[in-house]
Amino acid sequence: MKARKRQRTTRGEKPLEDPQILQGPRLDFGIFMVSASVLLLEMLLTRVFSVTMYYHLSFMVVSLAMLGLAASALAVGVLARRLHRDSAATQLAWGAVLLAITSVLAVGVAFRVPVVLESTTANWLRIGLIFACVLVPFLAGGFVIALAFTRYSERANRLYFFDLLGAGMACLVFIPATDTLGAPSAVLLGAAIGGGAGVLFAWRERPWVVRGAATVTCLLVGTLAANLRWDFYDVRVAKGRAQDPVLALAWNSFSRVEVRGGPDMLQVRRRPLSYGLSARLDPTYSVREVYIEYDASALTQITAFDGSFGGLAHLGYDVTSAPYHLRRYHNVLIVGAGGGRDALTALSLGSSPVTAVEVNPLTIDLVRGQFRRFAGGIYDAYPGVRVVNDEGRSFVRSSSEQYDLIQMSLVDTWAASAAGAYALAENSLYTVEAFEDFVRHLSPDGVLAISRWFPQTLAEPLRVVSLAIEALRRAGITEPALHFLIVHTNEAETRVPSLGTILIRRAPFPPDEVERLQDWARRLGFIVSYSPEGIVPGSRPTRFHQLLSSQAAAFVAAYPYDLSVVSDDRPFFFDRVPLLRWILHQLSPSQATNTVGELTLGAQTLLISLVGSGACTALFLLLPALGAGWIGRGAVVTVPRGRLLLWGIYFTSLGLGFIAVEMVLIQRLGLFLGYPAYALSVVLCTLLLASGLGSMLAGRWTRPPVAAALIALTLLIVVVAATLQPLLHATFGLATPLRIAVAILIVAPLGVLMGAPFPSGLRLAGRQADSLVPWGWALNGSASVLGSTLTVLVSMNVGFRASLVAAAVAYATALAAAVVVIRRR
Repeated sequence: MKARKRQRTTRGEKPLEDPQILQGPRLDFGIFMVSASVLLLEMLLTRVFSVTMYYHLSFMVVSLAMLGLAASALAVGVLARRLHRDSAATQLAWGAVLLAITSVLAVGVAFRVPVVLESTTANWLRIGLIFACVLVPFLAGGFVIALAFTRYSERANRLYFFDLLGAGMACLVFIPATDTLGAPSAVLLGAAIGGGAGVLFAWRERPWVVRGAATVTCLLVGTLAANLRWDFYDVRVAKGRAQDPVLALAWNSFSRVEVRGGPDMLQVRRRPLSYGLSARLDPTYSVREVYIEYDASALTQITAFDGSFGGLAHLGYDVTSAPYHLRRYHNVLIVGAGGGRDALTALSLGSSPVTAVEVNPLTIDLVRGQFRRFAGGIYDAYPGVRVVNDEGRSFVRSSSEQYDLIQMSLVDTWAASAAGAYALAENSLYTVEAFEDFVRHLSPDGVLAISRWFPQTLAEPLRVVSLAIEALRRAGITEPALHFLIVHTNEAETRVPSLGTILIRRAPFPPDEVERLQDWARRLGFIVSYSPEGIVPGSRPTRFHQLLSSQAAAFVAAYPYDLSVVSDDRPFFFDRVPLLRWILHQLSPSQATNTVGELTLGAQTLLISLVGSGACTALFLLLPALGAGWIGRGAVVTVPRGRLLLWGIYFTSLGLGFIAVEMVLIQRLGLFLGYPAYALSVVLCTLLLASGLGSMLAGRWTRPPVAAALIALTLLIVVVAATLQPLLHATFGLATPLRIAVAILIVAPLGVLMGAPFPSGLRLAGRQADSLVPWGWALNGSASVLGSTLTVLVSMNVGFRASLVAAAVAYATALAAAVVVIRRR
């Protein structure tokens, strides 16, 4: 021990490595466990925030995680003199224990603090409290990782391998852990993994440190076991309201599904719950229903069914049943079948067989299992009904059938998937390519029915029509105005927000079908806002008439909300006010040709993240120039300012490029694979593991081939940007195992090359000065936060392909900085 205390280093001299830590795999596997714990917490918080708050705010988890990692890296640099080398094992152990304890406490706060969908000071203070608590475990985890990389920068490639390996394993663990344990208990599992890392770090060190870390870990494991039985650690407040008793509750990797109410709920008769019902329905009419709620916001219902359709008369009074009042259909496809209400509508109005596609297996399990008798076995081999657990777009694309009717009723959700944490509310069902798929799978006189909200702005239904117009034109239809019928509820009668149905027919609507729909709408008090017969004499043209006229281009350009056609490359259907357009309008409102609507909460969150992450990245980058703290007094002072700037550009560019590629691959390949969980288990896991492999391979070189790796990576990204979309479209119809193989072949080469530059750069920087390592780590983390926001911004306004090109530019910039700094060295 005395010999270790006599170890000294001079300024700028590389200290000796700690023999106890480096002997054996304790450091490697400790980093593996900490990384797994941090990423598992990040993904679970996305799920939890989607339930307790709103999906817009859940996307901030990624920013908080990266900010915590970056800030803790700076702290390691600032406190370098106080973090004595002899106590590194103890510091790593306590950092891991702090990660474990604060993970549980932070999520516990999120479980109990109410957040509502309003912009008030009190609400933002509550959001700030939650975010501040959540930041602490990421600071603790980042401290452990940054300290390990700083102390052992010569092993950066190996450490980075285990760091990414742990993150990759977290992606694999997340899905089964959430499905089997539920998100709250999975948080306890992740915390226990972090505590176990503390035990590993402290092994063979001070016994009381080992006992402390082991005690915390055992307590967490015991709490996990107890929570599986008594559910005391769980969501208590969701979307600003206390949780009611539930008949059923389950979690999976992309949703929390609950059925509210007590046992008497199954026997209570009430007025049907639907915003699409006509006010002409008998006010005393009642049915038995239970409601399935997703992430405490989106809702579907299970309607009591005893085999007789006589008790389901209300289904014909709903505006979503509009297509069934044109004629009967032989083959019906329902995308987003939910609890089976749309299937009952089709059967009760004389159309069958019905194929009901539902992406969430928990919904199908509830209807088939606990509520089978209540639902009349509608999902359990009921005659004329086939139930498929699949993503709707993927099912349609791989199907060889043609359908007389394809129906989508309010198929969207305010829930965030773990993969969705890397972007705002994209939806692959509402793109022009999706509409092409739907039209292609219609029979010659088939109908596509899409039900959406009809607010005063009409932004969503108008955009649906824009997409359908373009899809019909691509199918060779030259007069799309003859192929639409649009009907919606009369808000003045129903006293609730208006809901409508847009009917698109592959062939022009015949007069008899138009007349039947108009008669039905007249009887029920609905409004036909567009029909191919033209404008009714004495009435004014609607905005749908303008959009379907020869003046459509001028109408779209002048409209205050974005009605442009969205594609798979830019699938942001709900982005009605693009942030970039809004910013330009604020900078030069006098030059704007039209007004711009108000930003949605999601866009506001994106703007806050853009400003905050940009300021942090700029501050971290300019620290050497400002001469702040440790950089002004530590070993970095021996490095010229010009070289510091080059290193800063290098690490910043790597952060921007890595996160951009990661986000684009997750989004594009998530759609390609056809199931939300695959975006994690296949795409992200493959990328992280391949990057870890690339880091390990680069570590075998005494002088890492940074320039060669960056040249190859930049060229490969350009190739992928040019070929990804046609490649995915050409292989979309393959079986799922083959699509998984295609995705791995796309991701793995990119991952191997992306894993080499960052740890290799840390090694080279650490040889010049120890303080460059935590500074580089901080820059990379803050740039990742900024890069995630910029990627969403670019993708929403230009497309994913443009984001890949931007990533290639970022890596090319890193290449230029690396070439100069390595030559100067």
